[in-house]
Amino acid sequence: MLSRNEVIMDSNEVTLVVSDLDGTLLDSQKNVGQRTKEAIEDLKNKGILFGIASGRPVESIIKLSKKWGIDDSISFIIGMNGGAMYDNRLHQKEEFANMDGELLLSVIKFIRQGVDKHFGKVHFEVMDGNTRYVEWSSPYTLENADLYGEAEVIKDLDSYMPGRRFDKLIIRSDPQDQPALIEYSKGYQSPMFNAFATANDLFEYVDPQINKGYGLQKICDHYGLDLAHVVAFGDEANDVEMLSLAGNGVAMKNATLPARMASNIILDHTNDEEGEARYIQDEILANAKGELDTPYVKMG
Repeated sequence: MLSRNEVIMDSNEVTLVVSDLDGTLLDSQKNVGQRTKEAIEDLKNKGILFGIASGRPVESIIKLSKKWGIDDSISFIIGMNGGAMYDNRLHQKEEFANMDGELLLSVIKFIRQGVDKHFGKVHFEVMDGNTRYVEWSSPYTLENADLYGEAEVIKDLDSYMPGRRFDKLIIRSDPQDQPALIEYSKGYQSPMFNAFATANDLFEYVDPQINKGYGLQKICDHYGLDLAHVVAFGDEANDVEMLSLAGNGVAMKNATLPARMASNIILDHTNDEEGEARYIQDEILANAKGELDTPYVKMG
């Protein structure tokens, strides 16, 4: 492994491991490799909590974790980029923020004005749990929704959104158009939202207090654990706060520059090479103490 700084903690002090999904835990085909499955199961057997932090809804991750065969190894889920958390053992969910529909609609109206002038066609996905409210669907968007365990529902957003609250807004574009979309979006700023790319074709608007670091802090408070004993894995800009906050922030070899800069460890292997599993096995499990007696505290 390549490290920019000294490793902050000794491996036998790790009490919690949290991982991003796309580009980190999952390979390019959106699957979990066998070595990764074994590594996170071994974490559970050592009493080390393992969880997922994603921009996806909690409900989608619960469904997909069963498909990937890792549901029994997951202790918690941080969903919606930190806007929700779920205790997989108590089956309890807590949400921290959502957004005014009229505010998100004002963003949609602004972005519409840039279509065909600054960038090509975009797909607005207004998220409420694992339901995507959209203006139109295509075979690709429907297949993508199914892949992520989400339902895509066509609505007249102009009439449906006012008076309602939603988790976030996703704008899906052609990867070649995303730089122009991001540049254009700077023309409409508000203290009521944060906007950032989560993939080369996804640009999201979320509550300004919400990020994966916020969600990680909530999880540590929930279990009564110290952030200094957390290892976090990520690869994208929306992982930065989580990687910075954890005792050890670990960036994949395929990570973007912001994720690398926020981490104190940069792996020699990509997600397709199961870099996370290699680190867990070689650096965490190889030096871990026996099982931990971790208390589980109810949310609320």
